[in-house]
Amino acid sequence: MTEIKQSETRKLLSGELMVGEPSPWHIYDSKGRLLLKKGMIFFSQRQIIKLLALGGYVNNSLDPEPVIENVALQINDAMSPFQQIDEVVSRLESLFDDIVTRSVNQNEVLGKQFYDVSKSIIELCEYDLDATIGAIHLNKNHNYTVVHPLYCSIIAYVLATSIKLSERRVISTIAAALTSNIGMFELQNMLINQPGKLSQQQRAEVEKHTMRSTVLLRRIGVTDKLWTEIVLQHHEKIDGTGYPRNLKGDDFIKEARIVGLADRYHAMVAPRDYRVGLSPTEALKKIFKERGGEVDEELSQILIKKMGVYPPGSFVKLENDEIAIVVRLTHNRTKPSVKSIMTPEGRIYSTPLQRDCSNLRHRIAGLCRPADKYSKDLSQLWDYKLD
Repeated sequence: MTEIKQSETRKLLSGELMVGEPSPWHIYDSKGRLLLKKGMIFFSQRQIIKLLALGGYVNNSLDPEPVIENVALQINDAMSPFQQIDEVVSRLESLFDDIVTRSVNQNEVLGKQFYDVSKSIIELCEYDLDATIGAIHLNKNHNYTVVHPLYCSIIAYVLATSIKLSERRVISTIAAALTSNIGMFELQNMLINQPGKLSQQQRAEVEKHTMRSTVLLRRIGVTDKLWTEIVLQHHEKIDGTGYPRNLKGDDFIKEARIVGLADRYHAMVAPRDYRVGLSPTEALKKIFKERGGEVDEELSQILIKKMGVYPPGSFVKLENDEIAIVVRLTHNRTKPSVKSIMTPEGRIYSTPLQRDCSNLRHRIAGLCRPADKYSKDLSQLWDYKLD
């Protein structure tokens, strides 16, 4: 392909492309190779910078059909929410390390950084909620102590926005979900793969962590009273059996119930060395049974409705005996969008295959356990990695 003539094209300026907005043009490199289709939404400034570094030309005379080459794949990977999750995990690791090592103390900067991460999580959920929820169930690449608060914050986002909390309260709720366990990092790392019940001493230490976390938040400059109150109350229960103050019913705030339910859900689906996690559907069934007792009935119903019969990231068996993964919810919650990853004989497909669950042959027959042989290329499953 010949170089684009300057009379037919122009170079984009960074100010013409906005985070959260769709591209108004097909964008090419200097050789006329399509880098990005018109309408693709930018998730971060990093994607825009990468695009402009690779080219960033507009030429309305060129054929808009893509010529998929390495340059296009680089941009596509930059758009992946799973890459964004990895970046958020890295930021959280650094912030948590600052707290544990006390390298940052009595410093308002640290509290503000958690606010900034909370805003990034909101952007991530708004960008592709199905893929983000899928990561909760499939992405096991990071330390539990870091991903647990991250994934709790994603579930908290689903609940908080569903009951139409204000933007300020949503951010405070997510920030609380991220920091609810900062008072027990060392103990949590010790308990994470401990089978069986906690000792009496361990239980006493666990029940102190909400107050310790609240004190620690104030020490690092958090002045948001809603944030700290959510952290203090997030282990209270509707029936009054929670801690630290045995509050019940309407005596504790809705945002604390949101974080408590999010914490409960992810703890159920997360695997441990001594056990596999529950499937998303199994966890939701358990929450349904507990509604109105330990957990808020309204929020439980909302979570079940929002996650669907087969939440994104669920492994299902199809009528033709293929194993598939749910990738997107549809208007019909019993017929989500799925991709088959394994043949009826147990061989992994080189590329996941889109299946239509309204087709009798590809109808969902039921849940199944995760496929141990599958490497879980999430970007490929959600079409953020092109072949």
